[in-house]
Amino acid sequence: MPAIRRLAPLAVCCLLVAACGGSGGGGGSTAPTPTPGPSPTPDFAKARGFVLSSFGFVFPDTGADACPGGFNRGPVERQAAGLPPLPDDCRAPEASSDPDFATLDAGGTLDGLDIDARASRRDDGGACAHDDFTAADGAPGVDDQLWRAIGCIRGFQKGDIVGSVVDGAVRDGSMTILVDVQGVDDAQNDDDVTVQVFSSKDAPPLGGDGSVLPYGTLGTDPDERFHSTVGHGRIENGVVVAGPFDVRIRLNIQIVVGELSFRDAYVRIELRPDGSARGGLFGFAPVDDVYEIFGRQAGTIGGKEALGYTCTGLHEALLSEADGGFDPETGSCTAISTAWRFDGAPAFVAR
Repeated sequence: MPAIRRLAPLAVCCLLVAACGGSGGGGGSTAPTPTPGPSPTPDFAKARGFVLSSFGFVFPDTGADACPGGFNRGPVERQAAGLPPLPDDCRAPEASSDPDFATLDAGGTLDGLDIDARASRRDDGGACAHDDFTAADGAPGVDDQLWRAIGCIRGFQKGDIVGSVVDGAVRDGSMTILVDVQGVDDAQNDDDVTVQVFSSKDAPPLGGDGSVLPYGTLGTDPDERFHSTVGHGRIENGVVVAGPFDVRIRLNIQIVVGELSFRDAYVRIELRPDGSARGGLFGFAPVDDVYEIFGRQAGTIGGKEALGYTCTGLHEALLSEADGGFDPETGSCTAISTAWRFDGAPAFVAR
């Protein structure tokens, strides 16, 4: 018994050394594998990351008579006016028409960009000719044909249903959008920076008042289809302008599931001293994608009644106002210029 008591501590020590991979001569022992450290984001000191805290349409200043005939009538408005219902199948919008559907044809100023590098007028003729808006400084050629298609629909107006739903989606995790600016040597003036836009499945951190908190860490979407290509650009007087690049944003809002996609897109981002950002995303969206979201899906589940439109009228308007993606075989355009504004809180974009 005494011998057993004397050997027990030695046996315990040997077991501990063996379990921990202790070093020593002979016996084939190996050193413990070190715990890997975190991998720093490339050029982290030169990065400016943001999670969007608001997102929505850019509204032009067109004056009070932008829609002289009033807003378009959806099923509810037609019934209230004593008008017969129109045949309107959101899944087959080509099957009928809405002869009363109005687009927004008024001129005006818009805080956007000239993304097709030309000032266009509808009376110029040619493929997909359209009337551009004017910038606030008087420069011509600002593109946003999507608003011409939907600008006389009540539910798309400032402060109405669509704006509040989309704006809320970027904060509740339904449509988290990240913007990452890389290569920033000087946040005031820099002639070479890059920008990417990502969807994320992470919800932004929120304060008690529902606002997005700064400096959260959010991961990019595991599906690389929702990672934009890289847009190259520059910073002038604290404003980033970069592009063209292609962007695809995951959308999942109140059972409407789809994608907002932009081809030949540009971003304009004002880098603010407090680390936040304000800017815009401008690009050509495929007409089929836009209609899929606002027509085929939203219209079918009550959107046309809530917002005040017909699916046939919306579809016709998108096609008639399209100004990008020219198809030489059909002689028509398949994409429509869009303008979206955003605010962003500073964030760490974890790739």
